[in-house]
Amino acid sequence: MIKVVKKIKKTPKEYTFDVDHNPYIVHSYNNTSGLGKVIIFPIFHYEGESRYIDLLNPILKQGYHVVTINLLNYGDRVLFLNYYSKVLTKLVNECITYRIIKNEQIIIMGFGVGAYVASYMQKSKLKGITKIILISPINKYKDEYMISREIESFKIPTYIFFGQNDTITNADSRFMMFEKGKNNKKVAFTSYGINGHFLYYRKTLSIDVEKQVKTSGADVFVGTSNKSFISFSPTDVEYNTLFYDHLFKILEDKPLPKRVALLTDVFPLFTNGVSTVVNLLKNELNSLGYETYIVALWDKKEDLSLLPNDYIPIIGSPAHFIKGHKDLHALKSFAFSRNAKTLALFGFDYLHLHTEYSMSQIALLLSRYTGIKMVYTYHTLWKLYYEQKFGKFAGDVTYSAAKQLLFSRVYKECPTIIVPSQKSYEILKADSSSAKDIRVIPSSIEPDNFKLSREDLNEVKALKEKYGLKNKKVLGYIGRVSTEKNIVETLENIASIKNEIPNIVFMIVGVGDALKLLKKTIKKLNLDDNVIFVGEVEHSKLKYYYSLFDVFVTASNFETQGLTYFEAACSGTLILAKKDKAIEGVFEDGVNAYIYEDFYQWAERIEKALFKNNKMIVDKAKETMKQFAPDKWAKKIANIYIELNPKK
Repeated sequence: MIKVVKKIKKTPKEYTFDVDHNPYIVHSYNNTSGLGKVIIFPIFHYEGESRYIDLLNPILKQGYHVVTINLLNYGDRVLFLNYYSKVLTKLVNECITYRIIKNEQIIIMGFGVGAYVASYMQKSKLKGITKIILISPINKYKDEYMISREIESFKIPTYIFFGQNDTITNADSRFMMFEKGKNNKKVAFTSYGINGHFLYYRKTLSIDVEKQVKTSGADVFVGTSNKSFISFSPTDVEYNTLFYDHLFKILEDKPLPKRVALLTDVFPLFTNGVSTVVNLLKNELNSLGYETYIVALWDKKEDLSLLPNDYIPIIGSPAHFIKGHKDLHALKSFAFSRNAKTLALFGFDYLHLHTEYSMSQIALLLSRYTGIKMVYTYHTLWKLYYEQKFGKFAGDVTYSAAKQLLFSRVYKECPTIIVPSQKSYEILKADSSSAKDIRVIPSSIEPDNFKLSREDLNEVKALKEKYGLKNKKVLGYIGRVSTEKNIVETLENIASIKNEIPNIVFMIVGVGDALKLLKKTIKKLNLDDNVIFVGEVEHSKLKYYYSLFDVFVTASNFETQGLTYFEAACSGTLILAKKDKAIEGVFEDGVNAYIYEDFYQWAERIEKALFKNNKMIVDKAKETMKQFAPDKWAKKIANIYIELNPKK
């Protein structure tokens, strides 16, 4: 964040000009900057400069010559706004005549109603205007506020910034501006999330927006409902460096980074396979020079201060109907169109969908509104999921309904689908409604997240003591604790060999809807002293637990790829996994892992895993992971974005 400067230290030069027998105050800041550019800032507010000083401070600190023109004073009667645009033209000409502006490129930058006035400069005969910047512009349905009426014919390069609290102009009228101007190559749109507002009021913003959400019933934090209006009196303002980075690039004639939206239903702070992949992709795309946002459902009860600037929240409610997923959210209402219209204002260049549920409906509309061809990643084997959850008959019925209502639309409308394994490819390819272009690109993980430092070794030692693991043979599982992961099979296998290996312990790290079933099975198999439930663990601390395990074990046949296998390999933990198409071509029995099909093979391999030297296998697994390096993975995906949208 840029440090706050409450007052501009450099004293401006003040001028008063008379137009139509009315006095207008002009201030000139940094008038000897030598940058060759002048920013004209028309002010249309009774409070004058004091209303916008926080916005202008970082621009002045960069050394730009700024000329503010107060068009409205106390007691003035507001006339038609096109009149003030003519006044603005006259005043700028006066500034040129009196050498306040000296052979400089002119940039017109307006805020709110001032932005509307600035937009009229498209018709001005004033020479030297190189670009127009509109911040939170007004676009009401009344004649005197309709920027969208003219935007198709704008000839001067125009950059439109929408702030998060543009409550004067509602979502529909802002979208009208976008819809009319999106095909004009002279016009560019951009917007910011809740903590990405150009001015971020640290103490007041979250409180006021939460209050607004409760009273207005708005579905999107970004942009707002037309049912409410908020006026801030900031006492603790910080500047959003992302906004000013964009602004300065525009002022310096530098290209803006391409913007990517990763759309998902997963609650941003909830850790599972999908959120891990999405977060890693965001970071890797950023490293490649993209500006990446995660658009995700957000619980209005959560503290908004937790939300990073690169998350765009859409209000969701806890998905209580999905047992074991207390942090998974569903869309609060069916306001898909309004949400999509608001997201269109962000000026995304590329869209990447990571879900088939609530957010997919918004994403499909967003793709249509913007004309951006969307990529979709298939993360979950839904047919198997429903069968595991509800049984064969009920699962098939539920899957068929979900497929008809949701999945088929995604499959048909996304021109390219990414799948993480050959197994996923074959399942999806067999679906007649899926896209023809299905590409196998295994997801990646960040290997450095699973390396242990000296300090980490102390954490591992403390955990060993906490769980009493001295002289124990530790098998471990990390992941969702659900029926489809088939953890019961591992418990049954352990029960069959525990007399031969009495010091064997099975650690289960994670939460889910199968906990009751597992506890019941443990009691039945008399394994109370052999099983440890750890519960949910922060993703950054998973490496400690992989290091506790002698062997990472899984009996799942439900994986689309098996990212926990990758994590174990990067952690240097030996893997014992059930044979599954998801890992074919990646993990090979006796080479970089142990793979089994039945109990007898499991028992044979567990003996080797616990009592033989497996360093070569562990080292080979680490070597295998290099082919799934995150930077290579992100480049492959970014190339698909470009391929689908070559004009972006």
